[in-house]
Amino acid sequence: MCLRVRVRHHVITRVLPLFSNMAAMRCVVAALLLVFVGHCYGKTCDNPEVTPKVYTTTDGLIVANIAFIAEFHLRCRENVQNVPLYADVKGKIVPVIKSTETNDYQVSWTEELNKAHSGDYLIRVYDEEGYGALRKAQRTGESVQGVTPLFTINVNHPGTYLGPWIQSEFVAGLAAALLWYFAYSAKAKLQA
Repeated sequence: MCLRVRVRHHVITRVLPLFSNMAAMRCVVAALLLVFVGHCYGKTCDNPEVTPKVYTTTDGLIVANIAFIAEFHLRCRENVQNVPLYADVKGKIVPVIKSTETNDYQVSWTEELNKAHSGDYLIRVYDEEGYGALRKAQRTGESVQGVTPLFTINVNHPGTYLGPWIQSEFVAGLAAALLWYFAYSAKAKLQA
């Protein structure tokens, strides 16, 4: 019985003062939470200016996959740096890598030689908010066309060189056969 009284007295004297300042503590926690969320979520790029440079592999003789590379410099109106970006190429999410020194980014991916077609490839680049909306649309089965990207980059692939239509060995063999035929015909005419 004496132990219960001591425990209750301890709870009343030690814990209750914390509850009396609970309103102040809630305000402090709410302020810290707002600062944290504002710091983490505050990087948005409005009205971006993009200067892209694109490259694709065109020699299909020595490679098994075609590489597509798009490098771009991003300039935001508010001079926001280190904006996390995500890219969507033909329905697949592709990582966007940022340079550590400058505000330059790079998107790259590969496709198999027989699946890579010549023409335009559209890269849709999203910020965190747009990427979240894109993933939500994909999860729920909605159309992703309703999600507007931050900006788009067009990569033109001129096609892949797969070598000459006629192999050089075939041309050399055909030339040797024709040379032998003309030589044999000339020899037959001289002997006749």
